[in-house]
Amino acid sequence: MKRFFDITRYPGLFIFVLAGVSLAVVAYATYNLLNLSMANLAFLRKHGLVALTSGGLVQFVQIVLSGIVALAFFLLYKICESELILRYRRWIGR
Repeated sequence: MKRFFDITRYPGLFIFVLAGVSLAVVAYATYNLLNLSMANLAFLRKHGLVALTSGGLVQFVQIVLSGIVALAFFLLYKICESELILRYRRWIGR
């Protein structure tokens, strides 16, 4: 399992595609995330307990989970980016 997470053994093209896919997931997960979270918090503040029973808390948890997914895939992108930069610098140094 440890070898699976060793990104240095994967081909450069695969890492490039993985970086692109992770950025696409970040874009999808964060699309309109700020507006949704602000509207949800305003709904919870305005209606209180009724909002919680109407599903406001569930929606808030979904928004938080979407933010966590976006952060995880952004970190994956940064790892791929760092590996590609290291490989490029090694290639230039030859």
